[in-house]
Amino acid sequence: CGKAIVAGRARASGVDEDSGTTVKTRLTISYAEPSELQMILGKYSSDIDAYDVLALEPLGAKAFASACANKHADVVSVRARGRLAYKFTASAMKTALDNKIFFELCYSDALRDSTSRRWFFTNASALARATRGGRACVLLSSGATKPMEVRTMYDVANLATFFGMSEANARAAMTDNVERMLALAKRRRNVKFSASSVELMETT
Repeated sequence: CGKAIVAGRARASGVDEDSGTTVKTRLTISYAEPSELQMILGKYSSDIDAYDVLALEPLGAKAFASACANKHADVVSVRARGRLAYKFTASAMKTALDNKIFFELCYSDALRDSTSRRWFFTNASALARATRGGRACVLLSSGATKPMEVRTMYDVANLATFFGMSEANARAAMTDNVERMLALAKRRRNVKFSASSVELMETT
C-alpha cells in the first residue's frame, strides 16, 4: 500500500492587498488506496474544512472510483504526465458528475520533456472524450513549478484544441468552470458546517 501525500497552502483566503487578487486555499491529497483517504478525512476533518477547495489525486483504479464517489471533494486532479493507473469509466464519470466534481488537467505537463508531453496528450484526449469535449466539468490549471511554464489563456486554449477541446470549452475551463467550482465548494462547506452545528445543538 502506498503512502498518501497531502499538500496544501496554509495562507488564509481573502484579497491580496498589493494586487487585489482574490486568494483561495486548496488542499490536495494524493493517494493509492481508498483506506488512506478515509483515514486522512477522518483524522484531519476539522483541518481539511479550513480550506476553500479539496482536491483528490487518485493513483489507482480503486482510488479513482473513490474520488469520483466522494461527496466532500471538489476536484479530481489528473496526474497526466505519465501512464494513468485507471481509466475514465462511464460509471465513475457519471458518479463524479452527479456529485458535481470537476476534473483538473495541469497544462505544464505538456511543456516538459517529450515523455511527459506524450502522456499528457494521451491522457488529456481520453478525459476530453469521457467528458464530451470537457464541457462544463474540466479545469485547466498551470501546475507550473517555475515562471517559464506559465502560458497565456490564449495559448492554453489553443493547446487544448489538440486534445479534443474546443477553444470555447477551454476558455470556460479557465474562467466559468472555476467560478462554478468555487461556488459549489463554498456551498459544500456551508452545508457541512450547518449540519455539524445542528448535530452539536442536538447533543447539548
